[in-house]
Amino acid sequence: MGAGPGEWPERKARYERVMVDNFQPKSQRRKLLVADDDEAIQICMEDISRQEGWDLTFARDGEECLTLIQQDEPALLVLDQRMPKMTGEEVLMRLEALGRSIPVILISAEKDLTRLRRFPSIIRVLTKPFDLDDFIFLVNGELTKSV
Repeated sequence: MGAGPGEWPERKARYERVMVDNFQPKSQRRKLLVADDDEAIQICMEDISRQEGWDLTFARDGEECLTLIQQDEPALLVLDQRMPKMTGEEVLMRLEALGRSIPVILISAEKDLTRLRRFPSIIRVLTKPFDLDDFIFLVNGELTKSV
């Protein structure tokens, strides 16, 4: 028999926070931008977003990611390393050159990403496939930080 939210204090706090966030008007929710060309990731993120109440936008390549950031800067960027037109690393270099400091969760199938340690905006690197519960907890934690 599985444990419910009341049996695990950290999960209970997460569920309570999500319930509060889901009742906020969309304009007051913190924005999440996911830049990934993988359609399966996009579908998964849309499903999670509906459940978690995230204000989610997608970019399907690095160029679209930069365009969307210039139009409306997100509170958090989930960035795939390998995308068409521009890699995640190239997006990070452009953001750095523009003076933008957006927290980034980098996702990649690559095992060795030590070269990316120079980017202080990367708060976490997740190797595909990653644990969805950990991902949700991490994103919710970042999106609920005070502005």
